[in-house]
Amino acid sequence: MHRATSIVTLSHWTGTLQSRMVFSWMFGASEATTEPTPETQRGGYECAPYTILENHPQYQVRNYPSRKWATVLHEKHQHQANNDMPMSKEWKQQPQNKSFMKLFGYITGANETGSKMSMTVPVSTKVTTEEEDGGTVMKEEMGFYVPTEHQETTPTPKADQEVKVVTRPEMVAYVREFGGFAKDKDWQ
Repeated sequence: MHRATSIVTLSHWTGTLQSRMVFSWMFGASEATTEPTPETQRGGYECAPYTILENHPQYQVRNYPSRKWATVLHEKHQHQANNDMPMSKEWKQQPQNKSFMKLFGYITGANETGSKMSMTVPVSTKVTTEEEDGGTVMKEEMGFYVPTEHQETTPTPKADQEVKVVTRPEMVAYVREFGGFAKDKDWQ
């Protein structure tokens, strides 16, 4: 039986900026081996590449190299309700589901060349909290890893889409794996 799995990196702060990254898989982890090795596929989907720098009982330290990701940015202001239950009533109207569908449209051919790309894992969400004049703004950048075969020649999103292709810099992540969907309490 497969279950959703979330992996959360530790948060970091600089001045009035707080940032954290969440990687979500829709399938449970592979069978445990005596020596952990980076996954290249999970549930039949290509994984974003990484190397394991350290392995601890409760977490891993991973290095994710600089790669291209298709992303959608959603801003949520302090006065807006925070619904972190992705499969609740009216789920189609929730920002994270709207972002997912925009990205899914992009990989299924809604791009300048009409190219179709395979789904990859994990689906990432980079969450940045900033203090602005009007209060706190939470920026959620959902991303699909661009498959290896499209890293060099990535299809351009259509001009009227909110999808952007970005090259994320190399990142060291402190990773903790657990079942279900990540909620705010999971990284506090």
